[in-house]
Amino acid sequence: MNRIAVPVFKSRVSPVFDSCAHLLLVDLDQNQEIARTEILFEGLSEIDRLKILKKSGVSTVICGAISDGFYKMISNAEISMIIGIAGDVNQVISAFRCNRLGEPCFYMPGYNPSPG
Repeated sequence: MNRIAVPVFKSRVSPVFDSCAHLLLVDLDQNQEIARTEILFEGLSEIDRLKILKKSGVSTVICGAISDGFYKMISNAEISMIIGIAGDVNQVISAFRCNRLGEPCFYMPGYNPSPG
C-alpha cells in the first residue's frame, strides 16, 4: 500500500504546504484508491506536521509551494516530495495514479520544474 498526502484548500491543492489547514491522505493499493482521510493541520508547527506525516505512514507528499527548511525536513524523513503542483485535488490524484503529474496543466503558475 502507498499513502500519499495532499494539502487541500476547498477542492484544490493548497498553494502553500507550510500553512495549509487541511491535509488529505489517500491510500493506494496496486495504484487503485482504496481510502481517503482528512486531517486538520491548522495551527500546527512544522515539527508537529512532520510527526503526523511519519506516524500516518505517508510515503509521498504532493503540494504546491513549500519552504526550503520544511522541504528538507520532510525529505530527510525519507518521504518523497512532488512540488509545484496545482489544480483540482481529484484530478491531481488521478494524474498521480496515471504517472501524469509532469504535464504542464498541473504546474503552479510560474513553476518551472527544470529551470535553465
